[in-house]
Amino acid sequence: MRWLVAVLLVVPVRISAQISADTAAMIDQVFAGLNRSDAPGCSIGLDRAGSPIFRRGYGMASLESGAPMTEFSVVESGSVGKQFTAGVITYLALQGKLSLDDPIRKYVPELPDYGSPITVRMALNHTSGIRDMWTLFSLAGVEPGTHLYTMDQALAMVYRQQELNFPPNSAFLYSNSGFLLLAEVVERVTGQPLAQVSQDVFFKPLSMTHTQWRDDWNRVVPGRVTAYGRTDRGSYRVDMPFMSVYGAGGLLTTVGDLLKWNEHLTHPTIGGQPWVNLMQQQGRLTAGKEIDYAAGLFMTSYRGEPEISHSGATGGYRTYLARWPARRLSLALLCNVATANTIALGQQVADVFIGAKPGPIQLTAQGGPGSTTKPAVPAAAADLAAVAGAYYSQELDVTYRLTASDSGLTALVGERAPITLRPTGKDEFTGPMGIILKFSRAENGRADGFRLGAGRVQNLRFVRR
Repeated sequence: MRWLVAVLLVVPVRISAQISADTAAMIDQVFAGLNRSDAPGCSIGLDRAGSPIFRRGYGMASLESGAPMTEFSVVESGSVGKQFTAGVITYLALQGKLSLDDPIRKYVPELPDYGSPITVRMALNHTSGIRDMWTLFSLAGVEPGTHLYTMDQALAMVYRQQELNFPPNSAFLYSNSGFLLLAEVVERVTGQPLAQVSQDVFFKPLSMTHTQWRDDWNRVVPGRVTAYGRTDRGSYRVDMPFMSVYGAGGLLTTVGDLLKWNEHLTHPTIGGQPWVNLMQQQGRLTAGKEIDYAAGLFMTSYRGEPEISHSGATGGYRTYLARWPARRLSLALLCNVATANTIALGQQVADVFIGAKPGPIQLTAQGGPGSTTKPAVPAAAADLAAVAGAYYSQELDVTYRLTASDSGLTALVGERAPITLRPTGKDEFTGPMGIILKFSRAENGRADGFRLGAGRVQNLRFVRR
């Protein structure tokens, strides 16, 4: 009976004569673990040379209604949406409405003056040094998935940052804040929000009829699937990004529409080859090093072949959009469960066409540095008691209350569960989310504050109260 249910779940299906039934079966095998009637799943689309060769849904779009995933399922694409913001920005640059080397403050003067200009290009390439807004909100004590954010709230958080992670264009560090600012630049330049400009410039001309920005979380969207996460007990829970922030993410779309976009990046009808050249121009740091990131696109390789791609994750949605130009192969993968590793799944599908023997997946990190783990060191109770107290960050507008504990320090912040900080060196503590906290001391030796870093946010200053 379970085998029969699996068969029923893969309809409707579109398979081109360009691929065999055996090839389709190999793709099905990649998604066998997601093809269930009691679990969320994925929608996949494949094109070759601009023509559809495979469309299929696996698992459920809604565990409440029992609707299955199909090629027409509307899924929020997470950071895959960045290339669409980049597409509008580069289009406006070709139209002479802005320059990629303009300082962002030319259009958004609310952004602090950091001494060196942060350009539009730096935001496109994640080399601006601007701290990531979602990491900032998390460090401010906001439990993920518990707050409805607006564009104004997100921008206000970015505007409060008085320091950068690093000098502009000296390094690459993924930052959603840069693309939030780019969405604001579009509106300041055109007088219309990014959502409307995207419709006029790309979505309508390319017949991307199922694609829109989630600029109003209350809007009814036909065909939108529910996103899910897993509880500690293994059951599913709804994990939707209820917010009205977009530009860095927030694009609602289907696999078919994404493949139309990929084809336009291959054979552009809007902006022509100069537009594609801007989209695929990799960033270059001040010291001369070229990075793998272009304008919302990772320019990498897989199994020795060029790959142009981006993954996405927001709420329980997980996504992947990729092209392998040498194969003229294009893939769109949209999943509604947080446990789906879409890069691995997508590259396993690519293996079917590349002819590689299934094996270890060559994963490319698409989001920033991983956290490092330092061993804990002993700390005297008196030393812990001496640094305990209340510390305030103006940039986060939040107070951390530190208390001594058996394992080190416990931080109480906002609505989050207590954060355990382990001593890892003199005046240094580490915690979850990659947190590294280093105390500073006044001339009398008393701890007067600390600097805190966590992944995409570095150098946050806290002062003792």
